[in-house]
Amino acid sequence: MTWRLVLERNESKTMSQGVLALIEAAAAQPGLRRLYPFTSQWTLWFSARTSHPFEVELPAVEPLRDGRFCVRSPSLKAVIGEADTAEAAIALVVARIPPA
Repeated sequence: MTWRLVLERNESKTMSQGVLALIEAAAAQPGLRRLYPFTSQWTLWFSARTSHPFEVELPAVEPLRDGRFCVRSPSLKAVIGEADTAEAAIALVVARIPPA
């Protein structure tokens, strides 16, 4: 339900096209669909909780001004990598999902 609502916001004029591309790429990943997606300051996060306090253990992804994407540690202190496409950036996040 939450993913559908987030995807339906793609009509919103306030979200950047980069964030929308990230949301679409993330929604296609089964490993991320069990998490709660949320955005803050143009950054896409994934939480194990659906309400505050959010429980963020996976990297966050943000669009860059040049059209690329930056994947950062959950604390945002370290850059994990940069990617040319939203799909490649989300793949970096998916690669860091802990085994079940």
